[in-house]
Amino acid sequence: MGRDRSEAGMTNLAITLSLAGLLLVLLIVAVAVSITLQKNDTTTTITSSPGASAVPASSGQSTTTTASVSGTGAAAEVAACRSDVSDLQTALAAYQASNGSYPTPPAIWTAASYPTNFGPLTNAVPPGPFLKMPPGDNHYVILWDSSGRIWVEAPGTFTPTYDAANDGANSSTCARVAH
Repeated sequence: MGRDRSEAGMTNLAITLSLAGLLLVLLIVAVAVSITLQKNDTTTTITSSPGASAVPASSGQSTTTTASVSGTGAAAEVAACRSDVSDLQTALAAYQASNGSYPTPPAIWTAASYPTNFGPLTNAVPPGPFLKMPPGDNHYVILWDSSGRIWVEAPGTFTPTYDAANDGANSSTCARVAH
């Protein structure tokens, strides 16, 4: 009977440590997201009327401060884009590891072929599917070729061949392209 209690104690200890570890990870993620969302761009514009003195604001100058929180929507779109690129990189690597080569998109990239071009990754037979669903196309489009290269374009833009200027591996591409 003492043995049963010690095994139960070990199980409870393992569960407690697992939950504590999970809470620590969630805390770190929350802090990272909070820091990312708090980055503000502040622009101060000072205009003065002709003939007004340049020093006091009460003498005809008006000061406008615009704080744009590039955090909420834009940061979420950029993060989603980077996540989708990462998911596609993983899916292409898994496909290549299973089949010996990268898949070929079934059609030239267009708005109509966008979701179906992911078919080799989303509809693959076991050990696939390698990708649950195609990335969205509202804020960016993510394209790939039979060499495993990934590039990101603005919504509605479907460059049919790899565009090195918009390489998905470049972390700034999503920030520049996502709308």
